[in-house]
Amino acid sequence: MLFFIALGFGLRLHHLDLQPLWGDEGWSVYFATESTLDLIALTASDIHPPLYYLLLQGWFGLVGVGAEEARLLSVMIGTLLIPVLFALGRQLFGARGGIIGAAVAALMPMAIYYAQEVRMYGLVTLLGAISTYFFFRYQRESEAEKSSLSPLIGYVATATAALYTMYYAVFIILFQMMYALIATVRQTPRSLKQAVALGKPFLLIGLLYLPWVIYATPRLLSYIDNKRNVEGYASLGFIPFLGDHLIAFSLGHLPDYLREYAAVTVAIGAVALLGLMMLFRRDTRRGLLLALYLFVPLLSGYIINLLYPFTPRFFERTLLLAAPAYWLLIAAGLRWLWARHIVFFSGIAAVILLFILVSLMSFYSLPRYPDEDYRPLLTDIAAQSTPEDTILASYQWQLGLYRAYLPAPRPQLFPVPGWGRDWSAAAGGAPRLKSDLTRIFEQSPRLWFPAYQASGHIWEDEAEKAIAELSYPALLEWYSPQTKVTLAGSGRMPTQPAQATNFDNQLMLIEAEVGVQPFEAGRDVIPVRLVWQKIDNLGSDHRVSLRLVDASGQTWTTRDSYPQAGQAHFTDMELNELLIDRHGLLTPAGAPPGIYRLLLSVRRVSDAHPLDVLNPTLQPVGAEHLLAEVELVAPEPPVGPAALPVQTETNATFGEAARLVGYTLGEPPFKSGEALPLTFFWQSLAVGQEQLSVVVDIEDRNGQIVLTHDREPIWPATAWQPGMLLRDPHDIALPPTLPPDEYQIFVSLVTGEKEHLPVGGHERLPLKTITTADRPHIFEAPTPMTKLSVNFSEQVELVGLDLPAAQVAAGEVLPVTLYWHAKSTFDKSWKVFVHLIDEKGTTVSQQDQIPGGGQFPTTGWVPDEYIIDSYAIPIPADIAPGENAYRLSIGLYDPNDFNRLPVVEEGKIINNHVILESWPISVE
Repeated sequence: MLFFIALGFGLRLHHLDLQPLWGDEGWSVYFATESTLDLIALTASDIHPPLYYLLLQGWFGLVGVGAEEARLLSVMIGTLLIPVLFALGRQLFGARGGIIGAAVAALMPMAIYYAQEVRMYGLVTLLGAISTYFFFRYQRESEAEKSSLSPLIGYVATATAALYTMYYAVFIILFQMMYALIATVRQTPRSLKQAVALGKPFLLIGLLYLPWVIYATPRLLSYIDNKRNVEGYASLGFIPFLGDHLIAFSLGHLPDYLREYAAVTVAIGAVALLGLMMLFRRDTRRGLLLALYLFVPLLSGYIINLLYPFTPRFFERTLLLAAPAYWLLIAAGLRWLWARHIVFFSGIAAVILLFILVSLMSFYSLPRYPDEDYRPLLTDIAAQSTPEDTILASYQWQLGLYRAYLPAPRPQLFPVPGWGRDWSAAAGGAPRLKSDLTRIFEQSPRLWFPAYQASGHIWEDEAEKAIAELSYPALLEWYSPQTKVTLAGSGRMPTQPAQATNFDNQLMLIEAEVGVQPFEAGRDVIPVRLVWQKIDNLGSDHRVSLRLVDASGQTWTTRDSYPQAGQAHFTDMELNELLIDRHGLLTPAGAPPGIYRLLLSVRRVSDAHPLDVLNPTLQPVGAEHLLAEVELVAPEPPVGPAALPVQTETNATFGEAARLVGYTLGEPPFKSGEALPLTFFWQSLAVGQEQLSVVVDIEDRNGQIVLTHDREPIWPATAWQPGMLLRDPHDIALPPTLPPDEYQIFVSLVTGEKEHLPVGGHERLPLKTITTADRPHIFEAPTPMTKLSVNFSEQVELVGLDLPAAQVAAGEVLPVTLYWHAKSTFDKSWKVFVHLIDEKGTTVSQQDQIPGGGQFPTTGWVPDEYIIDSYAIPIPADIAPGENAYRLSIGLYDPNDFNRLPVVEEGKIINNHVILESWPISVE
């Protein structure tokens, strides 16, 4: 028996942290973390009485509040069921039957399932089984007219506790009353003394439970009526109802891909039926006890199902309290087979065990509530927030999840008044909504709002709108199909004016303000206040784009959003209408301290094409406007590693200096001549590091190093502080002549004395195997329709042009092909722009792209090769017609900082683009 207890405990403990807490478990944590008096009052209006929550509250007092801590209590309760069923089985059909009963209880998926869930189903099942053990003992002693208080006290105590755990425990009392009544009727001769003895425990149980009935019944009935009206479940017929429960009791909650295995329940049920028949043959009382134990709760539950249907996913859990009877009947059947047909017993037991193991494998590997997993969301919040932040809780279960998953010190938890009702405009709550949010932003630098929207989102949308008006929204992200998260910075942060500008004569930025304080990387929100005036029709939806770049033009974070966090659209504005538009930019975790540039652009939603920024003479000067320079500083305390945008986790420690949290690698294919974008995420482990370099080796399949990249981290190791996070980007240029093949990437940290810091007992850490691709190179001069000779910075020459049609109709496409001749290699990727301009030099249409539609980046060009580069310039439908009225303007620019490659003649810079004056375009 000890073996099965140990086995059962191990199975219940295995993968305890795999599944997330779901909504009902959040309710459990919520109740258990309230004060005792509030807990009792709250559960009086809930569907379950308070005992389990009180027990969980005491458990939290011993071990602390947390998800695994809460589950551990269920594990202990579920493990206790094993010796209880051993004792009950031994009492009913001998020691061998008790051992088999313990084995069945140890292995049954349903028992293991609810020995890991933070709910009362395991506890009421345990109490029901213990009460049945004491009840049967008390019945036998009463029939023998023996007087012993221990069975009476044990029965009354456990049965009453079961009632205080779950209302359906009344079905256990009901079956026990029925058994006592049948036993009294069948007894001859009948005596009044025995009848009183048999009825006494039920009277005591009723008296002990009466206070709760009086206290809770009015509120409970109101709750049940409301629950039935809101949920609207359909009742089940008797056969589906009974079948679903027997399947669950036999194999647990089967996922859809295992539903065909439900047929195995017929075999398991046959063993249970055999056990029941053998018990009736041997001793009617024992058979009657287990039959009533199983079928009275199931039949009672079926009647409740007809009156108050409750059939959500996994609804069989509500009658788990009847499962021990079924498992004991299985044990009784197996015992009979063992005694008479050992070979048959072995075969049946092996088949049952096989399918139980299949079910358990699914249980241990398949996420049960993927859309309700709050762990990624709350891990991110915990990594970036401080105790001064505030997080809104929309529901009681949500508050429970916060308390379970957010470690101290955590943000201030703000339960939404009336759980949303008191903020609803329909209920007159709009003034309170704004006053509460205003007060929050006065006290907290940041507000987190995980809005659960599976049940509707009326007041949640109203709250989002108010947040957009009162603060600086920085994040609006769906973490699951049901939960959308808003992060907003306080509207009280200091700001300073920024320069206004003109976006393509369509939108005028007439006012701008940007935060002035130093901002902690990965935690603070940069406030940006914009005032727009619409001066022309944009034609389609556009978004506001903010981009934070360093001095080299490296992008560190971006944010694209409709105005007012999606509450407004430029297309809805009237001409000359003003719009106040607040944005927040969450600073990037791991960014090194320093000065960064905050750039603003307005981009078309359909293709991210930006509006040109115009100077005072209405000439385009780029696609982004410099709003301000902002300073980022190291966060104190450091943000957690979860704040880093890691693609592949490594958590590898290099000596005593640093831990590589993980890395990101660009998307394949990786082409020869292109940059391999590899970003490392480091966490410093000590202060005052020596000089370190990041060395990346790329090896071929023969173990030969074909490329070594050696560079110091973007922030020198000598300035690292303990716990500091660093996002360290490296663009590793793959040689244009690198043969296509598979290559292994290694990384190491090397000191100034060229010593490799040990990592896992080695000098280098293997990262990933990549496959490179090549492209064909053209070295024979092509024959374009028109020859050109335009030299860009002595690196590339535009040698030709195909312009099949110099006349085009409005709404059509103008095909253009450019012919480039590479003079040298490039150390960065340049984009080509082809603008269609009118006689005033205004751009009316354009196409920008990496040459060849992204297939021929300049980093892959080799000297003396030719590149054929095709474009299709869309001609606007509303363009003004004109004979020879348009020209093509062509050039190359760096997409990081929009600097253009100069055009040179005889070694002198003459422009940063070329206008093809000799080839005019006519539009009909």
